[in-house]
Amino acid sequence: MTERFVFIASAFSLFILCFGFYILFFRRRVFFSEQELSDIRSRFADLEKRVYWDPRYVVLEGDKLLELLLKRCKFRGSVGDMLKKADSLFPNIQQLWDAHKLRNLVAHALDVRIEPNQAKKAIVAFRRAYSTFGLSV
Repeated sequence: MTERFVFIASAFSLFILCFGFYILFFRRRVFFSEQELSDIRSRFADLEKRVYWDPRYVVLEGDKLLELLLKRCKFRGSVGDMLKKADSLFPNIQQLWDAHKLRNLVAHALDVRIEPNQAKKAIVAFRRAYSTFGLSV
């Protein structure tokens, strides 16, 4: 009985130790103060309101919120460079790339028309990026 107990206690201790190393070294933590989160939430709410009458603005500002998150994850460079480095962190990486490419199109082409549904998809992708880190925005 004591051998069995020692085995179970050892296995449990090993599991806790491995989990601790995972949290410390592999899981990126993103910290925002309550004030910053409140600001981010209000910015997302503003974008949701503008999606029908100013979709270009929505895409541009949403990408800025993505950039803020990536910088908090300690990535450096342009948003494209940061997305390349962050590939494995986001389950919705393709949607983030699509949203960022849409932003580049808006930023570099004068006569591009963005539909509200395109802007909505971008905002959903940006929100999901935040939720990946347990941040409800």
